[in-house]
Amino acid sequence: MGRNKWLFILVLAILMGFSGIVGQAVAADGDAPAPSAILAAKDFHIEDFHGQVVLLDFWASWCGPCKESVPWLVKMQHKYGSEGLVVVPVNLDRNSHKALKMLQQLGPDLTRVVDPEGDLAALYDLEGMPSSFIYDRQGKLVASHVGFNLQRVVEREDEIRSILAKGTSE
Repeated sequence: MGRNKWLFILVLAILMGFSGIVGQAVAADGDAPAPSAILAAKDFHIEDFHGQVVLLDFWASWCGPCKESVPWLVKMQHKYGSEGLVVVPVNLDRNSHKALKMLQQLGPDLTRVVDPEGDLAALYDLEGMPSSFIYDRQGKLVASHVGFNLQRVVEREDEIRSILAKGTSE
């Protein structure tokens, strides 16, 4: 078999594998997507997460600061998930292979969204990368950030803790 045919088969297999995992897991009750889900942008709705604090974060493999923020996002999910935090990373890569590779690194504890056409990103009118939006338990946008700086993670974590605490004391 010629080199071009093998390349075609490889690309086809990657695309089929990527499209096959998008939207594969949803919660048993039909509400919020289950952790480990990879959703298409059109299937993501912030309303599905009512009652939880949502940290929606837009990132891509080509974004330098994103490479620092992604491990921090995973850490926040592990640390505060039991208190009601849901971290939802939204990948903007057009290259499905790069997206899939990084999405797998996020681990199964996060509901991940792929937005290669930038539809969700356009809805949020991103000013830079990464961009994050934090919603309280009632679904109200309470904070947003553009960029990521390791020197400000304590401040960002305090903000998350404060939002989580407000929801439990009301």
